[in-house]
Amino acid sequence: MEVIILLFLLSMERFKTFFKYKNALLLLILGAGFLFSFLFFLKPKISEIFDLRKKINQEKNTLANLTQKVAALNGLDEFELEKKTEVLLKALPPEKDVVILLLTLRVLSSQEEVTLRGIQIDPKEDSVTSLKIEGEQGKIINFLGKIETSYPLMKLEDVVLSFSKNEKLIEGKIALQTFFQPLPKTLGSIESPLLPITPEEEKSYEKVSKFNQVLIEKDLEPVQTGKENPFL
Repeated sequence: MEVIILLFLLSMERFKTFFKYKNALLLLILGAGFLFSFLFFLKPKISEIFDLRKKINQEKNTLANLTQKVAALNGLDEFELEKKTEVLLKALPPEKDVVILLLTLRVLSSQEEVTLRGIQIDPKEDSVTSLKIEGEQGKIINFLGKIETSYPLMKLEDVVLSFSKNEKLIEGKIALQTFFQPLPKTLGSIESPLLPITPEEEKSYEKVSKFNQVLIEKDLEPVQTGKENPFL
């Protein structure tokens, strides 16, 4: 009987202890439940909200960049831009056209009455062209000057001249460099700023725009290159 009473008193004591800390236990359970909900339900949603906000900010920046580019493009003179593009495409073709190059040299030599004895294109460096010429000294000088001031762009790399058997004429060999510029395959990135034309580029354009465009006649005789295929 005493044992039963003792057990009853112990149970009552535990109950009182539980009742005393009931509020603390409830808060602990609620806290654990909130933490569980945050980790498995609320945290992913909060991450989605932050990601969405980040994307919105990126879209705003992209829109601002595009707005600036549109404003800059609207400020350009369309006629002037087309004119500059046309000039630059003549000076720097998108690809090397060997036929145009040969005909251009043929026209320039014909204008200055300089005889072309042969033209060779290096197969390893197809931008290097060698000429064998003959003519009067003054006319050869004029011919060389026209090479560097005509379209497409050409640059004299090496000139070796000497008197021919006819003392009134000069003969020699010329090595010249030709240039071309492939068109871009993609437009500029949206994120990158629109680069303005620099003063140095404007000066280069002004210089190139004064070059001469060679008018190629359809009935010109073909230039003798010494080989059927100028690349071989």
